[in-house]
Amino acid sequence: MSVTLKDIAKEAGVSTALVSYCLNGSKSGWMSEKTRQRIEEAARKLNYKPNRLARSLRSGRSRSIGLLTANISNPYFGHLAEEALDAAKKHDYSLIFAVIKDLKGDRGDALEFLMRNQIDALLTTPTLEGLAEEKKLLQERRIPVLRFSYPEEGALSLIDNVSSALEDACRYLQERGHRELFGYFHAPFPWNDQLEEAAKKADMKLIHRTHTSEKELGEIYQDIRERHPQAILLNGRTLYDVLNLIASMKDYEPDLIAGLDEFQLLRESPRIVGGIRTSSAVKARRGVEILIERLENPELPRTGCIPLPPGEFIRFEN
Repeated sequence: MSVTLKDIAKEAGVSTALVSYCLNGSKSGWMSEKTRQRIEEAARKLNYKPNRLARSLRSGRSRSIGLLTANISNPYFGHLAEEALDAAKKHDYSLIFAVIKDLKGDRGDALEFLMRNQIDALLTTPTLEGLAEEKKLLQERRIPVLRFSYPEEGALSLIDNVSSALEDACRYLQERGHRELFGYFHAPFPWNDQLEEAAKKADMKLIHRTHTSEKELGEIYQDIRERHPQAILLNGRTLYDVLNLIASMKDYEPDLIAGLDEFQLLRESPRIVGGIRTSSAVKARRGVEILIERLENPELPRTGCIPLPPGEFIRFEN
């Protein structure tokens, strides 16, 4: 038998109207904190589960957040999605996924799917650049948007803070006798400026390139085969692709720095000597929290860059 507001009111010793006002998330200075806590404690004791549909009809909100992401078969994006889902659940929100396997593909269809599902807010890993009509619709519906890792015009952005971690990585590579650092990244690469500054401070020559297609990835393969770089920084899918390539090459054991946080997986490779830790768990949780804060406090800004806690460089002792 389901618990009703009347049951909670009886347990807390207050009126049903007061219980409804409190549990619907209404905020007012006239209700004492002691009374609010008594009602919430009674609800927990009785294991009260709110009717999400009824709440949505009253508030005009679906209590759902959309996540527009790249292929979640990539461990990084899969972990990010999992953490975002857990964070949303803790705040009694649902998370609706739309996955883009090809970043050059039609993101508009995926975004349209999310909006058909009446999302209240949007988390995104790819850019919404080029989706002018969709962005306009988001703005008209007052749907806050947060993009991970990169600045996004007209949206909030959670920015990685990895300057000191990259400087530590460059110094470590110097200790290992390297004077050149090769970077191969899946574009767009969010740490570009911070990496260039770190290499400059360490007086290391930086050679880097990005890819967005299989053809460009093949060109990176060819570059590695021809140049045999001895110190490499990698991120995203490129990391796993290049690891497989290097494993197939004889008498070639470069020092690799990984720009991901799947450390247990990465430690299995003896070629990886260190990693830049930027917790996808922290990133996902903070992203969900920021969007919910905007939904519950509409006066908060809905554009601008928000830095994450500093990342760190971890040496792998192989």
